[in-house]
Amino acid sequence: MPLGLRTVEIREKDTSRPDTRAAHWGPETMETSSLLLCKGLLLTAFLLTCWNAPTTAQLTIELVPPMVAEGGNSVLFVHKMPLNVQAFYWYKQKDATKSYEVARYLTPDNTTSKMPQHSGRKTVFYSGSLLIRNVTQADSGFYTLLTFNTEMQSELTHVHLEVYKPVAQPTLQADKTTVTEDGSVTLTCLPENSGLSIRWLFNRQSLYFNSRMTLSQKNSQLVIDPVRMEDAGEYQCEVSNGYSSKTSPPAQMSVTSE
Repeated sequence: MPLGLRTVEIREKDTSRPDTRAAHWGPETMETSSLLLCKGLLLTAFLLTCWNAPTTAQLTIELVPPMVAEGGNSVLFVHKMPLNVQAFYWYKQKDATKSYEVARYLTPDNTTSKMPQHSGRKTVFYSGSLLIRNVTQADSGFYTLLTFNTEMQSELTHVHLEVYKPVAQPTLQADKTTVTEDGSVTLTCLPENSGLSIRWLFNRQSLYFNSRMTLSQKNSQLVIDPVRMEDAGEYQCEVSNGYSSKTSPPAQMSVTSE
């Protein structure tokens, strides 16, 4: 039985015998009436909540990864594609204009077509997602997904893709490559751009810092003083901007005893 409601049997009142009981509206009767009224209001609210029509899931597009540099791959990942979709089209513009069409997918015969000027770098999937390989800055801009359902109702969804320039490889300079134990050495990371994060590596692993090491100039300069024999090895610095990273060529440091 729906909503867990119970059947209530309604019996007609027997009018063959007069009701000799006097009407009595005391506190108990008023309390019972109020309680029934409250129960009725609660039941009405419960039914309205249960019978509320379900909302339609909203189609959304997610950029995977959120940020991409030139040369990488980007997926315009579609969430909650309608089950009754008949066809969909991708456009590289906010307007659904034929001249801006990137790709299309027609579900009845499962045909896919790509515009030739994209050289096959773009692939559309049945789920609606669009893969762009080896992105360039020319791929930046708005992308529009146009969907049609079986009733030929259409929906437009937009997403903006930004392609960034990758960071350039930094260089690493050392004021000396052979250091006497208990001496000092200064290593300087030289990135081409400012505002980058800098990470130091030792023998291809993250450098473990100790009290003899000092960083300065926004982590671009590393001073080791005094130098110990265990400091001998290969040093590198890695720069990143959140969507790409590059590592410097290694600088080999030797440590000699006095």
